Parts: sequence; structure tokens; C-alpha cells
Amino acid sequence: MKLFVVIVLGVLASFALTILAEQIVFSSMPKSARLLFPELLVVAVTVGALVGLMGRHKARIAAALSLAPWAVWLILATNGSQSTVSRWVTTIAVVSVYFALGIGAAALVGGRMARSAARGGGRSPSQGHA
Repeated sequence: MKLFVVIVLGVLASFALTILAEQIVFSSMPKSARLLFPELLVVAVTVGALVGLMGRHKARIAAALSLAPWAVWLILATNGSQSTVSRWVTTIAVVSVYFALGIGAAALVGGRMARSAARGGGRSPSQGHA
């Protein structure tokens, strides 16, 4: 049940952070053609790290399931109308890199959290260092 909650929170966070990031970027930037959407890299890594914090042992699975709807939506929304094959390929490549980096962030944070819990979990607070 905890994994399901982490995934749902990750999905919600990915879309909410995307909306926030896009509003900030578009309000501060003159209108121009953009292709790589660097703010979305921050969204993917942030969501991955948050999922890693919450879902320590299954962080990669949770991050992949949390970011999958977001990645599919980005690809379809970007190329929804009158798009060329090269644009589809480029968008899929860029979103795949962001997706992979989000999963990597989850694995890194989740692994660190699991290791620190394992190290600290073996001792009770009353035991001291000799």
C-alpha cells in the first residue's frame, strides 16, 4: 500500500512541478522556439529524489511508475499536432534521458536512505560507542 501511495504522490508531483516550472519559465522568457525544456530535467530529478526518500527499497520501480505517465504525456503533448518524424525522435530521446535521470536520482537517494537506515537500525539509542 505504501508503494502505491508513493507512486500516486510521484505522479501528482511530476505534473504539479511541471506546471509550476513552465509558468515560471514562460513568464520570464521571451517567446521563442524551445526544444530541450531544461526545466523538465529539474522536475524529473526532483520527483525521482522525492520518490527515493519515500520509497527507499523500491525507489527505482516507484520512480519509473511515477514518471511514466508524465513522460508519455510530454511526448504526446509536444508532438500532438503537425509534427515531423525527426521531432518525434528528438522528443522521445530527450524525455527518455530525463526519465532515466529521474530513476537514477531515485536509486541514488533511495540507496543512500536504505544504507543509512540499515547502519542506524542495528543499534539501539542506549548503546554507545566503545
